[in-house]
Amino acid sequence: MGRFKPKKQRSNQPPRQRFHIDDRAVSQAEILAAGEQLSNNVDDHGRLLYMDSPVLGLGQVATGIDPDTGTLQTTDGEDPMPVALFEPERAMLSRLPGGAPTEIQVEGAIASGMRRFPRGVADLRTIPGWALHRLSDDRIELRSPDGGVYSRITVPVSPDWYSAALHHGYAVCFYGPQLGVRTPPGSTPAKYTDAERLEEFRTARDRGLVAAGIIAYRNNR
Repeated sequence: MGRFKPKKQRSNQPPRQRFHIDDRAVSQAEILAAGEQLSNNVDDHGRLLYMDSPVLGLGQVATGIDPDTGTLQTTDGEDPMPVALFEPERAMLSRLPGGAPTEIQVEGAIASGMRRFPRGVADLRTIPGWALHRLSDDRIELRSPDGGVYSRITVPVSPDWYSAALHHGYAVCFYGPQLGVRTPPGSTPAKYTDAERLEEFRTARDRGLVAAGIIAYRNNR
């Protein structure tokens, strides 16, 4: 029959629901309302770490190549490069037919200039317009180029981290729903090992669910 194939018979099955929240079928209006609620809630989970933390598995930041020896130069020996993790309270996944799932909040950060951070070779660079603010109450805010708060975290006071951020003038920021910050259900912070946190972070990178960038640091104290 070539390209002219017989038409498929209509199924008597009910139409498949396109939108779900926590595995519950919902209407388009409900999914839009949930999206608005997510965008209005910027208080997320987070951690302050360093680039060589075992839960990231990244090592040192490369700063250049020695022209005489060809040796890769890193920040080793300097104040460690500070890292801030921003893990939203909830994820909102979207998938086009035949495509891989994407997370709407991560895609919003990427659309505003941050870079996707996959496994393997990743493009980690300074991101113009974004800023990382330490507030007077020690909360940390990640602000997008329009000045709006994209994410805000409450973390333990860390004078050494603040000092490193002031020294470099920047911090590496990661944003995504699976960064190894929150303790999984049925576990405790003491039981949630560094190896398990690293595995979650790597899995999220494999799935394209991590946005990243080297962000200018602003101390508002």
